[in-house]
Amino acid sequence: MADKGPGSSGRTAKKRLARAKIKPTDNGIKSSKGRKVVVEEKSKTELKRERNKKLTGIAVGIFAVIMALSMMLPSLTYIFGNNAAEPQEEATQAVDAEEASSDDAATDEDVPTGIAAVDANYATVVDPLEAKLKDNPQDLATLLNLGNDYMSWASTAGAYATDDEGVAHVNDLFGKAIGYFDQYLQLNDSPAVKVNRALCVYYSGSTDQAIADLEALTTEESGYGPAWANLGMLYENEGSTDEARAAYQKAVEADPDDEYGAKSYANRRLASMSASSSSTDSSTGGAAALEDALGAGL
Repeated sequence: MADKGPGSSGRTAKKRLARAKIKPTDNGIKSSKGRKVVVEEKSKTELKRERNKKLTGIAVGIFAVIMALSMMLPSLTYIFGNNAAEPQEEATQAVDAEEASSDDAATDEDVPTGIAAVDANYATVVDPLEAKLKDNPQDLATLLNLGNDYMSWASTAGAYATDDEGVAHVNDLFGKAIGYFDQYLQLNDSPAVKVNRALCVYYSGSTDQAIADLEALTTEESGYGPAWANLGMLYENEGSTDEARAAYQKAVEADPDDEYGAKSYANRRLASMSASSSSTDSSTGGAAALEDALGAGL
């Protein structure tokens, strides 16, 4: 194998691939050949200025981005808000529908309806009053409240009484109202309580007795307008138009200032009866009179 001299290509390739080593000095760098290359040292003030310039540029860029986003914020909020709300709304509606169906099922299975529901509601009202009455059987306020509550209970339940059992139950409630009114009247006379008692008798189906009771009351208390107005209502509902007109007129006279509402009610019924010309219309008017009286609280 021939000996390669200093000028051979292999050695030259090695030198060509060698990297130059650079050593730093205090104020520059020294080349691989030992020559010093001087590098100008920048002052601290200049370095700080350049750093501040860079930071200022970055800050300006960030501020510009923030401003651009703030200008877009309303539209972005609208887009993202609607996109996020729509699925949530649909999910909420689905949950509501599911809960509604479960609630309906619970209502059908567990919650009482009709007369049973009416009974349950009014029982929570009268039970405490009856317990209170046991402690003081002569408590006028409790007796009056019980009479009125049972009367209201019976009237409400009557709307659901579609069979004999329901009618019997309603009549029993009216009977309890009458009983409490009687206890009250034994302790304190009151034309208003007598009117309510007569109406309970009437709604229980004893029309003649109710009319007789109101006739007796108007004799005793001729100046009590509600007695005349309710008597007129019963007359009209039974088709006794002449008697009804006379009773209504008495109600107007007995309640000239409309203190009890008897005057305004009686005038409405008189106007309605004047507009009726046939016996059929009179019968219809009687039903309207009953509804009108209930609405007026007479």
